[in-house]
Amino acid sequence: MSVPHFTLPGASSLPRSRYVAAASVMGGVVLFLSLTPLADPFIARLLLFYLGTLGAYALMPFVRRGDVPLVAAWVVLLSELAPCIDGRLISPEKVAADALGVLLATAPVYVARLRQVRQGDPRPPGRRATDHG
Repeated sequence: MSVPHFTLPGASSLPRSRYVAAASVMGGVVLFLSLTPLADPFIARLLLFYLGTLGAYALMPFVRRGDVPLVAAWVVLLSELAPCIDGRLISPEKVAADALGVLLATAPVYVARLRQVRQGDPRPPGRRATDHG
């Protein structure tokens, strides 16, 4: 059984060949911004990681849904370990803001998949978006 592919008019996403470069740039920008004083407040950090994760899902629609939060977790880790080079301690408040931002962007993706499964979606788990048949 073939699943029809729908595209939204005006929707923009990157070609798959540019996913690695785009993810590297996005991760680098989020990491850089997280180390600036602009991202010191809790809400600012939460929004930074929320928008970064949301942007990854929007620009790279064919990447597996679990890969985006995995890469985001590495960016969270790097943003917390980088200040340790200067002798500063890891901030639990900043870690919570970063993780919550990623979680808020990721949760709807998993809730949507749970709804599909509950409605009887026949696709086996672990199936990639590029598989046909």
